[in-house]
Amino acid sequence: MVQTSEEASVIVLANEGLFQYINEFILKKDEQLDRDTLTDVISPLADISVMKRTARTLRKVGILSLALLRDSNLHDETLVPDAQLLQWTPGKRAILADEGQAFDWLSKGWIIKELRLKRDGKTVERVHYRMGYLLYIYLQKQAAEVQQEKESWLKTYHAEIERVLEKWNSAQNQLHDRAALLSPLISHVSASLQWTNEELRQSDALSSSWGMPKRMRFLQFVLAFLSIAIHQEVFDWKEIGAQYVGDIGGSKAFDRDKDEFLHALEQWSTQPAAMFGLISPGQITPFYFAGHLSGQWSSYQPGPVHALTDLSIGQDQYRTNASTLWLVENRGILTRIAAERDFVKESCLFIACVDGHIRSSHRRLIHQLLKNSRIVQVLLWSDYDEDGLLISREMMDIVAAQEHLTIKWITHDHRVVTNWITYQSYMKDLLQKTRLEQEQVLGDAEEWRRWISL
Repeated sequence: MVQTSEEASVIVLANEGLFQYINEFILKKDEQLDRDTLTDVISPLADISVMKRTARTLRKVGILSLALLRDSNLHDETLVPDAQLLQWTPGKRAILADEGQAFDWLSKGWIIKELRLKRDGKTVERVHYRMGYLLYIYLQKQAAEVQQEKESWLKTYHAEIERVLEKWNSAQNQLHDRAALLSPLISHVSASLQWTNEELRQSDALSSSWGMPKRMRFLQFVLAFLSIAIHQEVFDWKEIGAQYVGDIGGSKAFDRDKDEFLHALEQWSTQPAAMFGLISPGQITPFYFAGHLSGQWSSYQPGPVHALTDLSIGQDQYRTNASTLWLVENRGILTRIAAERDFVKESCLFIACVDGHIRSSHRRLIHQLLKNSRIVQVLLWSDYDEDGLLISREMMDIVAAQEHLTIKWITHDHRVVTNWITYQSYMKDLLQKTRLEQEQVLGDAEEWRRWISL
């Protein structure tokens, strides 16, 4: 059965978008579709020749097998591609071993079969599958909906910021000391009021490992935290989400990101969350050390390993009579050095362990010691691996702003380096060969004294 020219015209008109898509994403330079092929088509599945025009010839270079579309296909909301297709792009050239699956996708318009011919116009050179127009339209629509949702979310978020800032402005004079504690969070939130979605996606104020959904959840968490901290002196973790969401299940709104969000919030605020009134974050963070330390409510002498909580650090001011501050990554190193009889006392040393992860309470106490004491040098000692290098950099960042302070790094072969660039270069070279823990190169008291005295 041969189609009439009127029927062919209807097919061409219904598939104009499809042809434009092929022209843009599939055809190469100087190539065109031979639409006359459609006059012999009686099935929704068509083979259309690809022709290449040169100065003197029009040569057949390929054949596209595809499903011709009907208007109903483009507007049928029930048509959803299989999950395997959702990562396809217009430039993807796929080889599908499952011919049954390929035919199913092809007949539904999700993919196009591209057959390329050799110069003789007859011999097959290669065959692969390309994204179909219907799949392209579907993914474009999905992307537009996601973008619209992001724009809507950002608009709502900005409105929520305005409400929180109104609360802040109304309550600021009654907050007294808490106002100063909350100010850094207010500054971060105020700055985010100007963000576009792209700025939110790229902002280095948030963890680079977080995708957009997690970044959005964190910003909501900060608003929820501020909302409750502004008008309640004491609150529970569950209250943060419950009051923000205001519905069943709200208390669990931020549970899955609890540790990360609290850590990020403490980085923004430079304060432990407990300082704002959070009474049950789920854990109390210890800070392990050895050496002299005194504050308003507690005092410690050189001897065994002691521990402060983040709550104590947040509510007191500490000082030490030590002249050397030694920061180590691992608890075992602290324990071993503290166990060396009279070493900490005789060396006028304060040694502390960051326990593999620098927290806001660590920063706060170290800043207090540098400000309130007469420390003249800092030793930094971490594992000889990628994480150790990162921790070493973080430890340096805490102390680097202090003037007239000597900073020393300890190498695996017991040398002392006093320049970060030199240490960083040494570590990169070492990591090409091996990785070591501090405990493997611990040394003894004579070595430790030498490092301090150099």
